[in-house]
Amino acid sequence: MLTIKRTCTNKIITRALQLENQPFIAILCADADDCKPCENENQLLELREKNPGAMIVYNQHADAIKLINKLRVPATQVFIEIRQDTRGVLGLQAVHRGNSSQEPLELNYQSGSPE
Repeated sequence: MLTIKRTCTNKIITRALQLENQPFIAILCADADDCKPCENENQLLELREKNPGAMIVYNQHADAIKLINKLRVPATQVFIEIRQDTRGVLGLQAVHRGNSSQEPLELNYQSGSPE
């Protein structure tokens, strides 16, 4: 199970709302309070290299999806897609992307500090 702080989730979704019609890509380090937005693929890959266990966050904008689909990353790479359902509700979906498939991961939203 993958755990993300609820406050971090809220920040990611707020950014997605602000960038509704723009591509959004970012790096999310484990136990982070927020993701680190990236301007382009090079910045994304550089941050990922410095933080090998980090997750890649992106929205459903066509340009963001195109960039994500062309990335060469290990099959263990976790992606977090900011998804909007048919009612307009935003949420996060985590997946591992293998060579030809996606494996959904369960997200646990952590509130407060662990005891």
